[in-house]
Amino acid sequence: MKVFLSPAKNMRAAAASLPDVTAPRYLRQAEALAAALRAKAPFELESILQTSPAIALRAAALYQDWTGEGGVPAILAYDGLAYKYLEAETLTAAELRFAQDSLRLFSAFYGPLRPLDAIRPYRLELAHRLDGRSLYEFWGRAFYDDLFAAGETVVNLASNEYSKAVRRYLQTGDRMVTCEFLTYRKGKLRCLPTMAKMARGRMTRYILQHRIASPEQLTLFDWNDFRYEQSLSDNQTLTFIVRA
Repeated sequence: MKVFLSPAKNMRAAAASLPDVTAPRYLRQAEALAAALRAKAPFELESILQTSPAIALRAAALYQDWTGEGGVPAILAYDGLAYKYLEAETLTAAELRFAQDSLRLFSAFYGPLRPLDAIRPYRLELAHRLDGRSLYEFWGRAFYDDLFAAGETVVNLASNEYSKAVRRYLQTGDRMVTCEFLTYRKGKLRCLPTMAKMARGRMTRYILQHRIASPEQLTLFDWNDFRYEQSLSDNQTLTFIVRA
């Protein structure tokens, strides 16, 4: 079973060291993106990245200094909510080895990352366009092929922006199971982004610590009042709800 998770906008430039750090497998593509972004003025990056002048200026500095060597293991480099609740810094060496085989972290800049791939801070999302070209087009089937090369079942713990890079290539016989985390608000079940990100991170940790081998085993996941709801689930979706 393979699992994939979205990246986070916030990143760490330094983190605790981990054993057996690896090199990203799509560095050639990252180098091409870095060269294109390095050539842009900050005001151009402001438009490309759809962000503020201050963030665009920082992004310009990141790309000027970027190199394909060194960096922080991806599982520690991202600093968003999902990663805070994943708590990778407390995983054992055996759990990290399992993660290296079973978990993929999606990046618009680096492509499909293994948890121990060393990366440097960047600012780029799949929804952005560069020189008139969609980053979905740039990466093509790379995310799909990385997950389904061995014909395994895939568990989607990513946002729609990143799962879309896989979903468009699904073929008959592929099984991708999406986990949904819903909370009742004003009498209706809704996906609250903050709660969903926290739950995705915690479920990722659950998978790594329990060596989960099939989506069906995830029905036992029980965290922060999220519990499996069979009536809202099927072969492609596992739904977890907070009733209170």
